[in-house]
Amino acid sequence: MRQHDHGPATAVAAGSEATRWARRTARSVALVMVAAVLAMPASPAHGAAASHSTAPVFTIPPPQPTMVGSSNLVRTDRGISVTLKTTGLEPGDVATLWWVVANAPEECEAGLPGLSQCGPGDHLAGRGDLSVLNAAGRIVGGNGGVSFGAHLGVGDTSEALITGEPGLLDPRGAEVILIVKTHGPKVPGMTAEMLSTFAGGCHDQTAPPDARPEMIGPAGPNDCAEIQISVHGPGQ
Repeated sequence: MRQHDHGPATAVAAGSEATRWARRTARSVALVMVAAVLAMPASPAHGAAASHSTAPVFTIPPPQPTMVGSSNLVRTDRGISVTLKTTGLEPGDVATLWWVVANAPEECEAGLPGLSQCGPGDHLAGRGDLSVLNAAGRIVGGNGGVSFGAHLGVGDTSEALITGEPGLLDPRGAEVILIVKTHGPKVPGMTAEMLSTFAGGCHDQTAPPDARPEMIGPAGPNDCAEIQISVHGPGQ
């Protein structure tokens, strides 16, 4: 019987076939691995999904509250972000936006009727674990409208009005009250402070006794007032 030829040519052919098989196998394994990665759920290390809420912006009485805008709040485990658009302001005026964060709203007893669980009385009494912080400042547009955008991270007290307050501790469970304040027309040489402080440009420098001096701002000739409010309740 004739023997099969196992010479060099046959060995080369066998080697080439083995190489092709190995490459096909490697490609198949790679495709399976890619498919497996794509099918995996998102990593839980990033925490729960962000929550979103929308709330109207009202004028602060008197005489009666009027809806003049809206705000959108996004909550994550790391902080809160807001966009607020409003109208009814004086064109060219300086306006600031303030966070009033109640980390324990269940403790509050002096909420604003029909709006919030917490109010100024709770802040003065030390209820609700409240903090007041600067969020943003803007120049009002020619149509009397203004848009704000701001973010507040957990534990960030760099813009806190009052010494020793904790800032944001519970992004998901806090009641978030947004206050729009007018500082009147721009004062030459003082606009930057008006945009970032509690009473910059204001002739009335009334502020909490334990307010941080750098957050009060320089006095000026203007009448200033908190004129609008938007509230996002706990868990929204």
